[in-house]
Amino acid sequence: MNSQSSPVVLLHLRRLDRFFKHQGLHSTAHTLERESMVYFDAAHLQKLVKDGRWEAAGTYLKGFSPLWEGEGTTQHYTSFLHKMQHHTMLAFLACRGKEGGHAASSLFWSNDDAFRKKFPEIAERNDLYRSMVSAQARASVNWEDIKLRTLEER
Repeated sequence: MNSQSSPVVLLHLRRLDRFFKHQGLHSTAHTLERESMVYFDAAHLQKLVKDGRWEAAGTYLKGFSPLWEGEGTTQHYTSFLHKMQHHTMLAFLACRGKEGGHAASSLFWSNDDAFRKKFPEIAERNDLYRSMVSAQARASVNWEDIKLRTLEER
């Protein structure tokens, strides 16, 4: 739920949620909780990641960014969000066939040694993206391993 939502709106959402649960409409209640951002549903995030829906997972996670304001938690949240964006890019490059290969070849990348020394992880990630030009490289991405590692790092 965004930080500008009024207490009255929150009260109505909670009443609706309680009503749906009382009527046995648990799926509807969970959808309301998730989409109104009243409740962070970790199981929903896990399902999105397991299904390889990286962009949807990142969007869902970004909606709760105010929850991660604080010492230490912001860095953990930002790191996880960057992983989600990385996997979104990999999925785009690896799963789009020739279109992904063309996108990989057109990525701007400076092979500057000073940049590589200062930001080795970013340089390595960009090298991986650029390697997706070949169909063989795109086919070699182990999505199950990526999904498991992402879930473990969450």
